Amino acid sequence: MSTSESSSSSKGSSPLPSRSASPLSDVSSFIHNPLLPTTPVLLKASDFQPSLAVLLFDKHAETGYLGVVVEDQSTEEPSPEVWSLQEHPTTTYHLSTNFNTSLSSSTPYISTSKQHATQLNTISSAGLRSVLSTPLSDVQTFHVLERPSFVFGPLSSQKGFSPNSLISRGNIPCPEEWKNLWKAWDLVTLQMIPEEMLHQKPIDLRHKCLFYIGHIPTFLDMLLSKSIGGSPTEPAFFWKIFERGIDPHVDDPTHCHNHSEVPEKDEDWPTLNSILAFRDRVRKRLLDLYAELESGQRPLTRNIARTLVMTLEHEGFHIETLLYMLIQRAGTGTLPPPGFHTPDWTALSEQWSHVPPASSTPATLGPAILTLGHDDSEADDQDPLLNGIDDVVNRTYGWDNESPARVVEVGAFKADWRPITNDEYMAFWKSSTEKEMPKSWVEEDGEIKVRTLYGYVPMSVAGDWPVLTSYDDLEAYAKSKGGRLPTEPELRLFLDTYDVGHEGGANIGFRNWHPMPATTGIESLDGRGSNGGVWEWTSTPFDDHEGLVPTNLFTGYSTDFFDGKHHVVLGASYATIPRLGRKTVRNFYQHNYPYPWVGARVVYDL
Repeated sequence: MSTSESSSSSKGSSPLPSRSASPLSDVSSFIHNPLLPTTPVLLKASDFQPSLAVLLFDKHAETGYLGVVVEDQSTEEPSPEVWSLQEHPTTTYHLSTNFNTSLSSSTPYISTSKQHATQLNTISSAGLRSVLSTPLSDVQTFHVLERPSFVFGPLSSQKGFSPNSLISRGNIPCPEEWKNLWKAWDLVTLQMIPEEMLHQKPIDLRHKCLFYIGHIPTFLDMLLSKSIGGSPTEPAFFWKIFERGIDPHVDDPTHCHNHSEVPEKDEDWPTLNSILAFRDRVRKRLLDLYAELESGQRPLTRNIARTLVMTLEHEGFHIETLLYMLIQRAGTGTLPPPGFHTPDWTALSEQWSHVPPASSTPATLGPAILTLGHDDSEADDQDPLLNGIDDVVNRTYGWDNESPARVVEVGAFKADWRPITNDEYMAFWKSSTEKEMPKSWVEEDGEIKVRTLYGYVPMSVAGDWPVLTSYDDLEAYAKSKGGRLPTEPELRLFLDTYDVGHEGGANIGFRNWHPMPATTGIESLDGRGSNGGVWEWTSTPFDDHEGLVPTNLFTGYSTDFFDGKHHVVLGASYATIPRLGRKTVRNFYQHNYPYPWVGARVVYDL
C-alpha cells in the first residue's frame, strides 16, 4: 500500500486492538461516585421499554440518576445476595443496594453497535439520557441515566402532524416537537448566555447574542404571515431589526448579503424582557394555528406544511449556530448546559481508548450510480391537484437546494474510514509555519487544548476527536497525505454506505455536548458507525443545479450564497437535531470560515 493510500485514522493492521487485563479503574471510580446511583436495577433487554424506563426512573432515581443493567441474554439467575426480585404488573426486574460494579476490560463500548444503539433509542424515547454507558460483559451493559430538560428521541418514534388523527408518514412537526425544541432553545439562550454577554459578539463575523434571541421568533412570525396572512405580532418594528442575520465574506467583511439593519448602540436595542414577551406571543400564534388545523377551521395545505417544517428546522439550525459561536467563550463567559451531567473526561477518555481502531485498509467505493436530493419543489405547493390531505401529510418537505432528485455517476475512489483527528492535524500543523491554529483549539499555559462547552480539555482527552476547522485547512492536510477532500457525491456515497445515523447510535441530536472518537471502519461491524458527531466538508461549491426552484418563503436562502465561496457540507454534528440528519439536507459554509463544527475525511483517486 502506498503512502497516499494509507488511512489517516488507522492505528494498526488488526481490526481489534489488544486489551489490557487490568480493570477500567477510571470508569469504575466514576460509577461509584456518591452523587451517582447506588441502587441500580437489572432487567432483560426484551423488557427494557420506554414506559418501564420511565417508571423505574420515577421510582428509584432518588439522587437524580438511575443505574440500569440491561442483559441481552440471561445465562443464570441473579444472585439473591446482591439482587432482590421486584414485581411489576407486566414484568419483573431486580434491584440491588450492594451492587459491586465489575467492569469488562475486554468488551469495548461502541454506541453504534446494534445492541447498544437499540438501548440508546429506548433511553431517549423515555425522555432520558445516558451519562455513561459501559459493558459489564458481552451480554450486560450498565447505563447511568439522567432526566435533562430536553431529549431528542428517535425519529421513528415521532408522529408527523396530521389533522383529525390521520396517520402521517411525512415530516410535518407536531406541537410536541416544537415544545421540545423550545426547551432546547430556551436552555441555550437563557441559561448558557450570562446577562453581560447579551450585547457581546463571540464571533466578529456574526451579530451579538441578543440578536438571535429576537431573530428566531421574528422569522417564525414573518413566515406565518407570509403563509396564512395576518399582521405582524407586536411590536411590529421587530421585523426590521431581527429579520435576517449576517454571513459576510471572511476575506472581505464589508461584503454581505441583504440583512437587517440593527441598532449601533446597546441602549437602542430592545430589552431582553420585551423580546421574550414577543417570543411568547409568536409561540401562541403558532399553537393557535395548530388548533385551527386540528379543528378543521383552517385546511392544511402544502404551503402551511412547508412553513411549519422550514421554521422548525430553521430554529434547529440556529441552536447549533449559536452554540458554535458560544463555544468561543466557553470558560470565559459561556456557561455549560445546566441539567446535563458534566462529563467525567477521565472516565470517558479511558473508555474511548478501548474503541477498536479502523481497518488499516481504506474503504473502496464506486463506481456507482447515486441519487442526490428528492422531489419536493415549492413551485408545486399551489397546485390544487397536489393539495389533497394524503399528499400533504405524507410528504417529506425540505429546503429548496434539496430538490429535485438528481442522478449522478460516482467514479471509483478510496476513503479514510474516519475524519482527520485533532492529533493528526496537530502533527501537520506543527510542521507548518504558515497555518493558523484552528479556532476549535486554544492555548492555555503553553498547552494546546480543545474547546468544549464545558471549557478546555487536553489533547489526551480530545486527540481522537475529529478536528474542526476550515475547508482550506483540511484540504491542505489532505494534500500533504497524497489525497484530497471528497466531492459531494463521493461523501454522500460513503455516508449512505457506512454512516448509521441517529437511530444507529451516532453522536448527534445532543446525545452528548461534545464530539467523540469515530467508530466507522470496525471490521466486526462491517465498517458501519459514526464519524464522532461532526458535519463534513466537500470540495463541491454550493451552487445552482438543474431544476432548483428558489424558495419564496425564505427569499435568498440558497441563492444568496451561490457565490463561489461556500462549499457543501454533509452529515450532522452532536448539536444537530435528528430531523436535520435527513440524507438530502445540504448545509453550506464559506471555505475559509473556521468556526462551525465541520471536519473532513481524506479520499484518494484510483
